[in-house]
Amino acid sequence: MTTVDDILKEGITEVIVTTVSKDGVPNAAPMGIVRKGNMYFIRMYSDTATFRNVSDTGFLAANFISDPRVYVISAFQDLPPGYFRFEENRVPPRLKDAAGWIIFKCQVKDVVSLEPVSVKVARCTLPAFNRAFAAVIEATIVGTRLRFYRGSEGIDKIRECEALVRKCGSPEDIEAIKKLKQILEIF
Repeated sequence: MTTVDDILKEGITEVIVTTVSKDGVPNAAPMGIVRKGNMYFIRMYSDTATFRNVSDTGFLAANFISDPRVYVISAFQDLPPGYFRFEENRVPPRLKDAAGWIIFKCQVKDVVSLEPVSVKVARCTLPAFNRAFAAVIEATIVGTRLRFYRGSEGIDKIRECEALVRKCGSPEDIEAIKKLKQILEIF
């Protein structure tokens, strides 16, 4: 049986967090779950839909997705309803194409503390690391934080990531970095 400790190692693990509003509207956003010892938490901005949903419902799902396009789109836009799957009597929804997910009960303080409720591995894949996928994730994170960079520093970082994606990326990675540049209007 797979446990949370089997999946989340020390440090930060990038996932797509899914939540639902009080009105039943699903939301997805890429976030990093921090593990320190036996503690799990996420730092969230309080002015986001994800934070409001977690505050209202007390739950989130951490989805493990290998499609870089989902990270890019969910960082800046709402995913269409077709991406989500609601389980009977389950809050929150999960992503249909997730290889697995962890449902967490949340406690909102300075950070959002996470207590695992359930773990599901939907499909097993051999671990294969793709530098381009990591570069797409890094470029997406930089893109969400462009306002904190001086001058063209953030855009330069995104372009460095793009060069790596073009060198060793899959068609999905290349499509994701193009989408990111389109959303951020980087030409």
